[in-house]
Amino acid sequence: MDSHERQALVRVLAAVIERRRAQDPYRVIADELRSLLGAGTVAVGLAAPGSGAMEFVAVSGRDPAEIVGLRVATEDTLADPALRFARAMPLTPDRYPGLRTGAIAPVVTSDGIVGAIIVVDREDPAPFTDADLPVLSLFAGAVALAVDCDHATRALSEKERELAALYDASRTITSTVNLPAVLESVLEAVSQHVPVQAAALYLLNDERTHLFITADRGLSDEEREVQLAADAGIAGEVLESGEPRVLTDVGDEADIGSVAPTPRTRSLMVAPIRTAGNTLGLLIVTSAQPAAYREDDLRLLTAVATQAGIAIQNATLFEDATRRAEAANALFTFSQRAGATLNVSEVLDCVADTAMGLLEVDRFAVMLMDHRDGRLRAHSMRGVDEATFSKLRPRSGEGIAGWVYAWTCPTAVADVAADARNRLAPIHQEGAVSCICVPMGSGEAVQGVLLAMSSRRRLFTVAEMETLYTIANQASLAIVNAAAYQRAQERSLAMRRYFRRFASAIGATVERSQMLQLVTDVALDVMLGDRCAIYKLQGEELALESDSRLQGRCAPDAVIRLGEGLTGAVAARGRTLHVTPVAEDPRSAVHSWFGREQLATYLGLPLKHGRRVTGVLELLTSEPRSFAPDEIRLISQFILRARLGEHLSEEGTT
Repeated sequence: MDSHERQALVRVLAAVIERRRAQDPYRVIADELRSLLGAGTVAVGLAAPGSGAMEFVAVSGRDPAEIVGLRVATEDTLADPALRFARAMPLTPDRYPGLRTGAIAPVVTSDGIVGAIIVVDREDPAPFTDADLPVLSLFAGAVALAVDCDHATRALSEKERELAALYDASRTITSTVNLPAVLESVLEAVSQHVPVQAAALYLLNDERTHLFITADRGLSDEEREVQLAADAGIAGEVLESGEPRVLTDVGDEADIGSVAPTPRTRSLMVAPIRTAGNTLGLLIVTSAQPAAYREDDLRLLTAVATQAGIAIQNATLFEDATRRAEAANALFTFSQRAGATLNVSEVLDCVADTAMGLLEVDRFAVMLMDHRDGRLRAHSMRGVDEATFSKLRPRSGEGIAGWVYAWTCPTAVADVAADARNRLAPIHQEGAVSCICVPMGSGEAVQGVLLAMSSRRRLFTVAEMETLYTIANQASLAIVNAAAYQRAQERSLAMRRYFRRFASAIGATVERSQMLQLVTDVALDVMLGDRCAIYKLQGEELALESDSRLQGRCAPDAVIRLGEGLTGAVAARGRTLHVTPVAEDPRSAVHSWFGREQLATYLGLPLKHGRRVTGVLELLTSEPRSFAPDEIRLISQFILRARLGEHLSEEGTT
């Protein structure tokens, strides 16, 4: 190699290293080689292995503007022999008519033969010979070096773009645990690094049957409502395989509608959003231009989708934990409020307010069964016209609410109007688009249903159904307690009135035996006992004066000594005695008939005249029962008003 060749090679290597413009190295190589060989024209052509076509990237000599950028079939160029035989060779006029002289050398890289250098015509009449081939091959190696540098530069540029995208994604996507913010940042990260006409982030529903859009770019309101089937078409293939896909021209795909979010799509990329072994959804970007995306774009989208999967899972876990904590706090507050009142209306209002807050619905009603006509009646309505909604009175099995009541089975309905059960008691006319309904009852008794409704289409989750179920269970217990208290109050009031009227009228009874029998019968009936008896204290003994019992049952003790057994203890102490279960009190052994009658509860009240005990009134039940303090107070007042102790004392003095 002489000094001219060395200097030319230095300039070529400098051009390859500096790379001021994409075509500079190839043009420098062509110029230097033309100068060294004294050629009329030098052309550099590149061809991808196996493509069958060559593109001229640099020309030095005649007509460079017409040749550079020209793409022709390899077999139609002078480079064809070099590409086929992979060696440099001179070109002779006998094989290429019209050519005075020429030579070719293949450009060989690690990927194979990627092009050739073609030199034609000398400035002098001498032909190109084998002596020119070493220099030609040397500069072909420089072209190969430039090609490798091009590939490395593009790879580095793409890696830089990927790193920038990953950095932006990790900085924005994973910097928050707010799910809506995560979803928006995913699309923002994609839009900054990939050309996007429209983009959509789809997530799987709880049943993993459909994909619904949770964030988008460039979609209309109607396009946002479209759901994709998770088990069909391209979307189903990507979900199942976990492999991303790029479609360069959607016109070639028959089932493009199964994945394209907009009909304006000409090319698109789709990547699965995954976590460890679990697919959450799809990330899809589209372009209105065909062949808008390359494999490097798909790699970038896949990297962002991977970041998105991690961030979405973290945000979902955080949101779920937060929601559960809020729900637990709300349910605790609800249980405190519901348990603190014995008013049924207040309990139902608390149910409606709590359910609407936790489920984020805008319509709600508690529907309780009215056993007088066998229809459900709406209470504590929210978000609906009360006058109109109150007219919905479904029987058991009618409408969605009636079906849930009849089968005691919860249900969630995404499209109320399309549900066949809705026809008999239509709630869609009240603006309900989706609903969730659960039965409300205690034990096997169903009191009604809770009906939560939404004016927009939504898919209720299993967790939301469990939340409403929890509210229903707590509400049922509160309603049972409130209803029991209300019944007790009503019964207490009725007992007061009954005892008051009876006590006022008892003085009209002249015959002693009739009066005592009447007292035992009334006490037995009002107190819901099984046996009632009155004993009169005579010296150290208590004698049976009257008893109320069914015929054929065992008679109570005719005489009991003072201080013995339960009856004697009441007379001796002069205090009320309440025992349940009777069998556990050793004093009950004195009363042998207790065991034969299998009595469980004993209530004894002393009868007094002034401070002196004159007798005992006792009530007994077969089933264990706890007499309420109010009940004991009422019958004690009745005894005083009826002056039973005084009547027994008068009988004793006559």
